Amino acid sequence: MSAAPVLPIAREAGIGFAINATLSLAFFLGIFGMVARPLTWGAPDALGLDFVPQSIAVALMSALVPSLIARKRLGLAISVRTILLRAFGFAIGGAVLGGLLAWATDAAALPPIGWGQALALKLLYGGSLGALITTLALKRMTR
Repeated sequence: MSAAPVLPIAREAGIGFAINATLSLAFFLGIFGMVARPLTWGAPDALGLDFVPQSIAVALMSALVPSLIARKRLGLAISVRTILLRAFGFAIGGAVLGGLLAWATDAAALPPIGWGQALALKLLYGGSLGALITTLALKRMTR
């Protein structure tokens, strides 16, 4: 008799961290360029506002993709509709979190931040949020 397949959530969260940090890198370079310069939190760079789309995208994909893969891999009897609805719920939560971060950076009137520091912050944020959402979504799905 074989044991039921087990989902290594910590491993999936680590993979989620790496994927979302990499995607955050690509989007950061696409939006803010590759030239090291100070970036402003508000206009004209809108580094703080960038937390909104980043949070939405990371939350959506970190809930959706691992859940669909786990559903298939483990043969779970959970509908794709349920997975989609949960992923959209996480995306809404991501929008709220990103909005709060954008508001906080604006309200704090932060001085410009170095390009490298901003990049490191966005990679750490995207990766950490991805790992957290992956963990929450998979735990919810497998309980």
